[in-house]
Amino acid sequence: MIPFTLYKFIAEGHQVQLVLPEVWQADEFFNRLQENLAEFSKWLVWAKSIDSVEKEANSIKTFQQKMVDGIAFNLVILVDGVPAGMLDLHEMNKKSGEVGYWLAKSYQHFGIMTKSVNFLIEYAFSQLKLEYLILRTAPDNFASQSVAKRCGFSYVEIDENNHKVFKLEKELHK
Repeated sequence: MIPFTLYKFIAEGHQVQLVLPEVWQADEFFNRLQENLAEFSKWLVWAKSIDSVEKEANSIKTFQQKMVDGIAFNLVILVDGVPAGMLDLHEMNKKSGEVGYWLAKSYQHFGIMTKSVNFLIEYAFSQLKLEYLILRTAPDNFASQSVAKRCGFSYVEIDENNHKVFKLEKELHK
């Protein structure tokens, strides 16, 4: 299956593509989640609820519908042709969206997520015409906070769920 690629780049010798989510990716996504479940369940409240390929396929269908409805924008991160993670804008409205992401541990620390989030920022501001973006992290998720800072987000506050909130405004971006 040849995916629709929105952006591609090379990171530490790996071919990376940002593509739209498709049901054929469910098997590999389920495998990535299972391989990384201990780590992901620390940060992602939904990680343990995806306990079958069928549930992963249903999640992908939900992502697709939310994109059609204009309330989310999801991208799959393919590394060397294999689904390795996702990034998205959720809680979207006419002014803003919230950035979320995850990447399998074996592909971390290659700059993949930073480059992917930078693409998402450019897309959000230039194509979706959003005015600002929000990014939330667990207080001790330092890797995610580093991605936020490298991408230009500024720390704002601790929210009601004890997450660190970062914000990036279009007018302050590049």
